[in-house]
Amino acid sequence: MANVADTKLYDILGVSPSASENELKKAYRKLAKEYHPDKNPNAGDKFKEISFAYEVLTNPEKKDLYDRYGEQGLREGGGGGPGMDDIFSHIFGGGLFGFMGGQSRSRNSGRRRGEDMVHPLNEFYLVSFTAFLTLFR
Repeated sequence: MANVADTKLYDILGVSPSASENELKKAYRKLAKEYHPDKNPNAGDKFKEISFAYEVLTNPEKKDLYDRYGEQGLREGGGGGPGMDDIFSHIFGGGLFGFMGGQSRSRNSGRRRGEDMVHPLNEFYLVSFTAFLTLFR
């Protein structure tokens, strides 16, 4: 690997930018075991960082984008069109790099939510119970 714009994701996994896919997998598994929320409940954010780094560095397109333009390239999607940050903000309501110390720049922050929907469950249970009883007639 000649020159990479940013090494933060490599540093998170503790590997060099020239690491092979096997080395990435080995580093990820070791760190994921150590920081998994089931084993270490206070390390949820660290686990998310590790998972994100592994996801980017094992995807050839994302890795190439990251190596060329760093985190900014991932946020902007390499120029033209919505980037990963915008996609994440639509799905999870926050920025992709919000857990990595970056700024969440959600474009939907001014958008209002709709009213809460209410679905009465008593009808559902009545119909389900009636169907259950008909099975045993």
